[in-house]
Amino acid sequence: MELWRALGVREPFLWSREALEEPQSLGRFFGMGDYGRLEGNPALGFYAADGFRWVGSSVAWLGVKAVTPDGAAVPEKLWDQAFQRLARRQRWRVDSAAPIRIKGACVGAVVTPTTREPHVGVCLELQVASPTGTLLYRYAVAKPSIEEAVEQALGWTLGCARSMDQIRAGGSGHGLAKP
Repeated sequence: MELWRALGVREPFLWSREALEEPQSLGRFFGMGDYGRLEGNPALGFYAADGFRWVGSSVAWLGVKAVTPDGAAVPEKLWDQAFQRLARRQRWRVDSAAPIRIKGACVGAVVTPTTREPHVGVCLELQVASPTGTLLYRYAVAKPSIEEAVEQALGWTLGCARSMDQIRAGGSGHGLAKP
């Protein structure tokens, strides 16, 4: 029961342990004002939805860029491949003129575990723009391989983007509490 309570906790990102312990990852993609709007928790990520609604099934993929030295260890091609697999599974039509525009930055990565960072993983900041607003999402995940971490980071954040109306209404969505 404690785990479920912890998952339902929402805190401002700037008060989070992640923000305090990883300051070198801040301001690389999102602006400092954006971080002030993010809320969530380390397990499910931090987001700000600001009127965002997912519309249709056409998406424009603008890619994920590495913006930190450790993020550069994850090739952009890996993000592109993971997105293409996700788009096929979701039956999205990829179109550069689509109303849903997705771009992001890898603001942290561990490709080779160390004593300080014992797990392979990534930290993704993603911006999903629609005609109604923009979703900002920061999500960090560890997996057995960097490929799995990239796939999970994109799958989770874009799954939440698709479910944002349900999440805002306090529905089941992805388990995120109502803002």
